[in-house]
Amino acid sequence: MSGSIFLTLLAVLAVPGPTNSLLFQTGMNRGFNAKSLLWVGAEWLAYMIQITAWGLTLDRVARDYPWVATLSKAFAVCFLFYIAMKLWSMARSGQHADDAPGLSPTGLFVATLTNPKGLFFASFVAPAGTFLSSADYLAFMSTFTAVVLPVGSAWVIFGACFGSRLSSPRSSQLLNKGVSMVIGLFATGLLYNLASHSFTV
Repeated sequence: MSGSIFLTLLAVLAVPGPTNSLLFQTGMNRGFNAKSLLWVGAEWLAYMIQITAWGLTLDRVARDYPWVATLSKAFAVCFLFYIAMKLWSMARSGQHADDAPGLSPTGLFVATLTNPKGLFFASFVAPAGTFLSSADYLAFMSTFTAVVLPVGSAWVIFGACFGSRLSSPRSSQLLNKGVSMVIGLFATGLLYNLASHSFTV
């Protein structure tokens, strides 16, 4: 797998969101230990199932309807813009990134299973045809695993070490604004890439 795929996975998985917020809370409430890694495992399993399901569906449909792949990528970019605007709005209103109580591993599994990031990874990050080739599929999912497990663990560690210091409204606002700008710039670059490829085909 190319370095660009690794970096894209890292960039998207590392940003704050529902799943990472819950991992952060897990670290705050339980610390970083062998038991808290159950939450990281739940995140990994949910993403594996979701990405595989989206990838198989898109790759099979795209063979007969190529426009479906472009549409799914456009939807994925819109999702990133939505996240950026939501974080910016939360920063302006003084809300925290996630106010939900800590969940069990099963609850985090369900929350991750409904996270649109899986569609983004399957449609925009994975090369076309990845899910129709066993070798390509294993290579992509191995790269994904090599990213998601350390990132998920890092969020738990982050919560265990710095949760109390970053719980103030001011810190939350600054963090949300900064991440919002990064995601917005990232999504703009992806949109430009999608548009340039669409108009040159």
